[in-house]
Amino acid sequence: INIGDWSSDVCSSDLGWDNVVAMARAKGAKFPELVAAQWALESDWGRATSGRNNYFGQKGSGTRRNTWEVVDGRRVNTTASFMDFASPSESVGYLVSKWYQGRNGANQAQSVEQAARILKQQGYATDPDYVNKLLRIVRSNRRP
Repeated sequence: INIGDWSSDVCSSDLGWDNVVAMARAKGAKFPELVAAQWALESDWGRATSGRNNYFGQKGSGTRRNTWEVVDGRRVNTTASFMDFASPSESVGYLVSKWYQGRNGANQAQSVEQAARILKQQGYATDPDYVNKLLRIVRSNRRP
């Protein structure tokens, strides 16, 4: 996702890694640090949203933005509609309920690495390097 084309709306100053982890844990994510990595990657650490309070590039009816996808191995510029949320917590809750919970969700994984692969396999992102990008962010932000 090309965040350079997204809204440069100033995001809540209290939204950061630890708060996203806490929200994801409260919403039922087995790997809340993976949710935080998605937040960091998809929103440039909370600095750019794809829709109102949409920190994860979640598509649906809402704000239209320029973005890019990988189609047949090639990066393609496109315009997409991204969901709007009332709050960051609502955005996290939607992500967790749709992509983490349920029979095929990332919560079924036994490790954060496997959970990241499940997200990709389930079609969360088209970037072929998405899993590696997420895992690099998780590893560099692990708490002792």
